Order: sequence, then C-alpha cells, then structure tokens
Amino acid sequence: MSGAGLPPLPDGLVALVAASGPDGPSVIPVSALHRASPSRLLFALAPRRATLARLRADGRTAVALLGPGIALTAHGTSRVVADPLPGAPNVVALTLDITRLQDTAGAHTLVHDGIRWGWRDEESAARHARVLAALRDLGGA
Repeated sequence: MSGAGLPPLPDGLVALVAASGPDGPSVIPVSALHRASPSRLLFALAPRRATLARLRADGRTAVALLGPGIALTAHGTSRVVADPLPGAPNVVALTLDITRLQDTAGAHTLVHDGIRWGWRDEESAARHARVLAALRDLGGA
C-alpha cells in the first residue's frame, strides 16, 4: 500500500463492511473496530453473522470509514485471527490487510459526522467495551 496509510480512527466510529457472496455483495455496519497499523484494521463479528461466513469463503473486503473528518474506503483481504476473540468470547476477530486506501471525500466535500450508534442497555454497552478492549490488546495498542 502506498501513501500514509490508514489514519487514527475517531472513537465510536461505525464502519460499513462489504463482503462478496454467491448471491452478490453484502454490506453491514460494524462498530467493533481497531486500527492496528497504517495497513491493518482489526474488527469483530458475531459468529452467527452471514458476513463472517462470506469472509471465511472469500476474504476480499471493502470497509467504508465515514466519520468526523474521515471518508475512506479500505480495500484488501480479511482473515480470521482469533476464534473466539480472547477476552470477548462472543465474537470472532478478523484482520483486514489493506492493499488500497481510497479517499472518498473528494476535494469539495467534508464529512461532519458518522453513523450514530448506541446500546439499548448497560449490559450490551459493557460487552461492546470488552470487545473493543480485546481488539486493542490483540492489535498491540
């Protein structure tokens, strides 16, 4: 990958993960993200997700990152790196090895905010915080 690579990501960023499949592409929002390096993004999915099955079969992935001051699409190959994720056994961790980073903002646009995401209860929020911490640990941050 050429250029500066993936910049630091704002807290609370929700990405859109696109995966290929036999019935066409599928896109889902993912809130469990961690920038492991300028060329590597970690994310977590529940084991029941059809997107996880798609990525196991065909790792080609595009991840759209839209938030305050960021509008990028990371292209590359995803693979499972922890099943289950230590410290968060309710999810599977994947890494996206970024081969191309596309600036989708353009010269005349600015993203002010991303997807607004929240949790219905304290238990879900605490579980999500454990997943994020486990991804940070896995990524060495």
